[in-house]
Amino acid sequence: MKEKKERRITLRLTQEQYDSIAAKAELAQMSVGAYVRGAALRHKVVVVDGLKEITHELKGIGRSINQLAVLANMGRIKEVHLVDTWEALSQIYWKLQELSGQEKR
Repeated sequence: MKEKKERRITLRLTQEQYDSIAAKAELAQMSVGAYVRGAALRHKVVVVDGLKEITHELKGIGRSINQLAVLANMGRIKEVHLVDTWEALSQIYWKLQELSGQEKR
């Protein structure tokens, strides 16, 4: 269960400061509030370029596997060969390995 956020902190920023923080939050795919909380609480905020494409690929693979599971449960298919899926997941794994060395702050 998410903890209710009851306290508010108000701070003043120049437009340039706000734009800089908002750009970093967008790059990290976080809201401005979540980004500022993470930075203020000294959480490590890691940004890795290229994750959006990998996430898109993984979602597509997940949807395909889910469709196969539904068809199998309906009895419409008996056997599935996932060699191509295994290869795609292996490529994604290696891409993630490459990206992990390219983190930005």
